[in-house]
Amino acid sequence: MPTPDEAWESVFVTLERLRDRWPSSDWSYDRRLKCVASSIPLSGESSARASFADVLSGVWSTATLPGAPDAIRAFSETCGGLRAAQELLWGGDADGPGAFGLWWPWGDGTTVTLRIGLHGVDLPKQRYPRLRDVFGIPQATAPG
Repeated sequence: MPTPDEAWESVFVTLERLRDRWPSSDWSYDRRLKCVASSIPLSGESSARASFADVLSGVWSTATLPGAPDAIRAFSETCGGLRAAQELLWGGDADGPGAFGLWWPWGDGTTVTLRIGLHGVDLPKQRYPRLRDVFGIPQATAPG
């Protein structure tokens, strides 16, 4: 059984792979949800989905969320729930350390934003700065 630090290191290594394959290198920090975020043209959806398919393999929509584990349904509510066309992406066990993604198409039908955050966080003052480091977001511009 890995230690918590080993488990988190594995999470961050997989997020580095996602970052390297993501179709944009432009990432920002969403302070409200404690997530990194990147927006791309919706025309790049297939390559974007391929970049996170093995990292965030659980995919929940408004139609499938009622069948999700209790912890994932509860987590969805902390993010404001899901609307039509939005998806909650999940990596790791429902109750353990891991990453989540929020796939949020814009109302204009041409852009989508992927937000990536952490679930099961044990040491927020260590884990969130590491998340920002992985995506190249300076700490001074990303309090919280």
